[in-house]
Amino acid sequence: MSPPKSSTGQSSVPYGDWQSPITAAMVAQQRSSVHDIICTKGSLLWLKCMSEENGRLSLHTLPKGAINASELTPSPYNVRSKVHEYGGAAYLYTGTDLYFSNFSDQRLYHLPVGDAADTGTPRPITPPGPFRYADAVWDAARHRIICVKEDHSVASVKPTNTLVAICLKYGHTQTLSSGADFYASPSISPCGSKLSWLSWMHPHMPWDSTYLWLAELDETGHLASSTHIAGNDSESIVQPRWGNQNILYFISDKSNWWNIYSFKDGVITPLCPTQAEFAKPMWVLGQHTYDITEQGDIIAAYINENGYYIGRISKQDFGKSSALEPLLGPYPDIKKLYTDKDKIFFLAGQKLGEDLILEHNLSARSTLRLAGSPPSPLYAGYISQSETLTFETKDGSTINGCYYSPTNARYNDQFSGAPPLIIKTHGGPSSSATSSLDLSIQFWSSRGFAVFDVNYRGSTGFGRVNRMKLYGAWGIADVEDCSYAANFLVGAGLAHPEKLIIRGHSAGGYTTLAALTYSDTFHAGASYYGISDLKALAEECHKFESCYVQQLLNETNLSATVYHDRSPLSHLRHLRTPVIFFQGAQDKVVPPNQAQKMVSALRENNTTVEYFEFKDEAHGFRNNANIETALNAELLFYKKNLNL
Repeated sequence: MSPPKSSTGQSSVPYGDWQSPITAAMVAQQRSSVHDIICTKGSLLWLKCMSEENGRLSLHTLPKGAINASELTPSPYNVRSKVHEYGGAAYLYTGTDLYFSNFSDQRLYHLPVGDAADTGTPRPITPPGPFRYADAVWDAARHRIICVKEDHSVASVKPTNTLVAICLKYGHTQTLSSGADFYASPSISPCGSKLSWLSWMHPHMPWDSTYLWLAELDETGHLASSTHIAGNDSESIVQPRWGNQNILYFISDKSNWWNIYSFKDGVITPLCPTQAEFAKPMWVLGQHTYDITEQGDIIAAYINENGYYIGRISKQDFGKSSALEPLLGPYPDIKKLYTDKDKIFFLAGQKLGEDLILEHNLSARSTLRLAGSPPSPLYAGYISQSETLTFETKDGSTINGCYYSPTNARYNDQFSGAPPLIIKTHGGPSSSATSSLDLSIQFWSSRGFAVFDVNYRGSTGFGRVNRMKLYGAWGIADVEDCSYAANFLVGAGLAHPEKLIIRGHSAGGYTTLAALTYSDTFHAGASYYGISDLKALAEECHKFESCYVQQLLNETNLSATVYHDRSPLSHLRHLRTPVIFFQGAQDKVVPPNQAQKMVSALRENNTTVEYFEFKDEAHGFRNNANIETALNAELLFYKKNLNL
């Protein structure tokens, strides 16, 4: 990529001061898009975020013969689970009946939605109390739901997670499996006599270690003769799924890459060994990146160095090499994929528009848009399309990121010199950058900022070995990579050496604060509900991540010096860079005291700092007004402190 154009001699508007039609309000409203899809017995349902209703999640469908979508769960129902705090898999559709978790009380509700049904008002089927449910499957033979249950009834201890069956006829709950710290992905065989599921134990996260189990269901519906099929402390299994002929499929990373395997008659077979990832980290429940056709072929979404693709593994090729037949792609992102007869339904990102629900006909080789809007003419001339740039890190690793150059049709002839640069640090930290349209990036690039969304070591999509590079090196490797990225872009003439910014949320907020504390690369920063005190986080964190800090630091002893050494709060004498904080008062993942203590100490040190706390927000902002306030305040902060 070449540096920005030089000025034509006319009076230029400084970078960062460009006027843009992409407002903070538009960024907030972009959340009004499709978040999730499922396809059951030919019926497609999707979950839509109602941004104007504080991010309420509502289920929609397109009735047969209809032109416009229909909302199934109107206000006040909010289809969202809090299992593992991050939720996911909050609804189940049987073809005639809908079951969903309602956010306000976390009870499961039933709503008949068949063609002849009077939908009426959803009815709760689980009792009130401190219980959460998710990841449900339908046990048709026994007319019951099998799902994950999280019990918060004992306030002084961590919640307990179990695999349960909810009998709809009698209304009672039956525990099927207990004793593991976590459960996920129950799946019933087509014959109805077998159940598979995942479990894992502390200190592991599900992308570190999971165990795949298989059991017979006896005449009472209990589990009998449970068998450990796959997975261990150094292997992550995800998405177990049954195909026809009672073959069990799953994804494992034992080859370094999350690839697809089959299990039949006690034999595990890799179906298509390839250097590509067919799954993502299980931060939320309900991943569905592959499906099995009636003919036994596998249709799967996968990511390699060029983007997201959809391919087919033909049944007759199982066991052979190079059996992956490319079908579609590349796309900036693919979140969900289902098959029905000769059709593929998937949720895909766009570079120039919102996420789309697409239907691809395998026979006709044609693709139809079912939901989501094509690129808006409003964006013409204001959207910066990313370019993947790679560079070498301190340890010799080659990593990449998405670079967005300043783009604004009003100022195409006024570029002069290198622009200010924002290094964007993704969360997780086991997440990754994608090139899907993100107006929170375009908000900056259309105002004259360059943005680099960096995949530092530990990012996903590049194999298990790369994910593990951050273990023991959190706060070091990610900080080095962000600094290297900034200096690489400065050297290429793509960033101003004295106007380097770093920003991030959650774990990305920690990397941001660590970079501002332990390096002298950056000149301003923004932390959205970021981590400042690693020991406090390890002691206070919710169950799902309660051992994650120990894993990332490779140290189980909370009194070890590494917790002090890697905590920005412990080294504030080194942080003299202007920094702005944004925090939700209801955050249970990164509690408000993480930001509050940091802000107080910085003010005592006379460091330039600003703090915004939103009383009605938790981990990740949902209120449109708050999102707008935060972005506009962040922009003003940079203008004041970088003389933009």
